[in-house]
Amino acid sequence: MITIKDVAKAAGVNVSTVSKAYNNYSVISDATKEKIFKAAKELGYIPSKSAAELSRGVQPYLGLIVNNLNTYSAKDEYIFRIVSGVQERSSELDMDLTLFTTAQIKKNGYNYIEFCRRHRLLGAIVHGLDKNDPYLTELLESPLPCVLIDIEHESPTSAFISSDNIRAAEDVVEHMHNKGRRKLCHILGTPDAYVTLQRQEGFLNAAKRLGLNDTVIIPGEFNEYVAYANMKKTLQHHKDIQGVFASSDLMALGAKRAIIEAGLIIGKDISLVGFDGLTALEYTSPAIATVRQDFHTMGRLAVDTLVSISRGERFNAKNYVAHELLERESV
Repeated sequence: MITIKDVAKAAGVNVSTVSKAYNNYSVISDATKEKIFKAAKELGYIPSKSAAELSRGVQPYLGLIVNNLNTYSAKDEYIFRIVSGVQERSSELDMDLTLFTTAQIKKNGYNYIEFCRRHRLLGAIVHGLDKNDPYLTELLESPLPCVLIDIEHESPTSAFISSDNIRAAEDVVEHMHNKGRRKLCHILGTPDAYVTLQRQEGFLNAAKRLGLNDTVIIPGEFNEYVAYANMKKTLQHHKDIQGVFASSDLMALGAKRAIIEAGLIIGKDISLVGFDGLTALEYTSPAIATVRQDFHTMGRLAVDTLVSISRGERFNAKNYVAHELLERESV
């Protein structure tokens, strides 16, 4: 692991100068600070202040980094459930929690490593980022403790937490098959999202195993309106679809609208199943079946795992939280 001595050597200064630069001592010139920070960035150095504070019993900040929040994301209550789990557990451990968005970080011109370092974070819990995000790649290659929710990655200083998306998607297909549905349609999320790929894999695995060779897969972008538009077009060309599995509940709501406009009766002519377990689906007519994920538990587990990594304790790199298929009238 890169140490402060390595940074001092690379920058051509002594260790105390590096320490003073990170603590913003006025006696250190801006030019020297810039040289030190440049060397630290090239080496991938992360100040150990947070870890040292933790060992002394002083509780540092935990960082929760999520994708951009906006008025549309208010419909996705699962984000609130994750935050509530993280907040609840960090409060029990007497740790302060700071929430950041990706837009907030990038607006300031930082990468995630620099941002965490400047805010003296113990580590970061990350959710909702694209697996091909270059900032995320840099973060995962650093020694900064990191726990990812719904992004699979393992390293000596990182872990991931998720539902078993493959198994959950297989459960959905098997359930619709047991109800006599044969021609199925799957609505995808964003193309590069880890959960999109996993749920598609589960859908295809089960369809192949059950001999359902005539399947339709359409884009949905985890967006209610995109799912509606593409489902509407699909039903015009595939009038014999008997079951629809949407990779999110919001997309299921969009698909529901298109199905009704096509003159089909959900639960009779066609089955519809979502994914996430949003409360809204319980109150639709008919109530829409969904895979409920335990986001609250994911948030709590993320805190415990991050603390274990930071303390150098043993931790589980792979963590799957149990899901539940809620069978409702839409199937």
